[in-house]
Amino acid sequence: MDDYTWKKRVRARRRRLRYERIFFLIALIVGISYAIWNFTSRTKTPLYAMNKVVESIELGDLENFHKHVDLITVVNRAYDDLTGDMFKKDKQLSMSERLLFENFYVLIRPQMCQGAIKVINTKIETGYWSLPEEILKGRQLGIDFDLLLERSLIRSTIITSVENVENLGNKATADVNIVNENTQTPFTLKVTLENFSNVGLQMSGDYFELFGETWKFPGLSFAFDNNAWKIVSIDNYKEYLATVSPIIQKDIDNYIDATAEIVDGYNDTFYNQQTNFIVMQRTSSGIMGDSQREEIFDYISNTIIPTLEARQAELDKIQVPSGARYLADLRAQSTYVTIQAWKYYAQGVSENDAVAFETAESIHKQELALDQRIEEIIRNSAVARNLPELP
Repeated sequence: MDDYTWKKRVRARRRRLRYERIFFLIALIVGISYAIWNFTSRTKTPLYAMNKVVESIELGDLENFHKHVDLITVVNRAYDDLTGDMFKKDKQLSMSERLLFENFYVLIRPQMCQGAIKVINTKIETGYWSLPEEILKGRQLGIDFDLLLERSLIRSTIITSVENVENLGNKATADVNIVNENTQTPFTLKVTLENFSNVGLQMSGDYFELFGETWKFPGLSFAFDNNAWKIVSIDNYKEYLATVSPIIQKDIDNYIDATAEIVDGYNDTFYNQQTNFIVMQRTSSGIMGDSQREEIFDYISNTIIPTLEARQAELDKIQVPSGARYLADLRAQSTYVTIQAWKYYAQGVSENDAVAFETAESIHKQELALDQRIEEIIRNSAVARNLPELP
């Protein structure tokens, strides 16, 4: 082979290798571009966002939950639905009083919504419902936050499936099938999502090295955000409340009726015991003697506490409708806390122990909060049935 032919073949081989490298480079860019497009198109759908919401709740993934739920907007809109007609059924309120209460709920809206967000975040992270203590101590805001949460149904709502996700452009809708655990009532929540996508394609004419050669080719860079679709509202939340709340209220009414005789009978007993207890504590000098302390200790231990236990035992025998479980649990909790307060008070009397007295006082405050919650539920039941207010 002459020198000319050999050089010709070498140039042809180099040209072929160069074309192959160009083809490989193009194929690589196309492949990467397709992979990015496939990923972004798949993750930039409302269906993907809805599935991620459910998954984040199940896995306790708070970060992912916030990526796909605009929780501040959702909670604020839900709060308006929850409190908008809260006093509608209370015929004892005048128009001006009702307006005053409604304005009050608007005034405390930021604190209530902030508290609700904290409760939801804690539930997702830990799996447990807990209350934000900073807005509960002393009921500073004039309302019972725990009772408000119970009325919201959030703690008794379970997601079962997501379907009918429809992309409408910058907005989307989805059906979230749920079940209310208190009543076993199925319901379909209608939610709205908004598109917060920020997808961009940038091209640059940078030089880069590949296969030992320097190439000039428009470099591609993609900027995309996983937070594309977010839930911004539960559109028929008020309808959900209107469907389930009457069922719960009926169960509460039935439970109150079933336990009325027990409660009324023991209320009379407790009143008599309270009168006796007050008399037993009286002194001429303000200082109780040893025999008086012993008498009070025995009265608490052998009369007051056993009566509380007997009352709770009778209440426990009553079959509790599922919708009234919250009220029944509050009564049981109140009984337990009351007994603990009496035990510490008895210890304080018997041993003249100031720390025991302080502990009893602290627990007694918890008891008062629980009893106030119970009384409010009973009062709401009376209002709903248009009956005279129960004591």
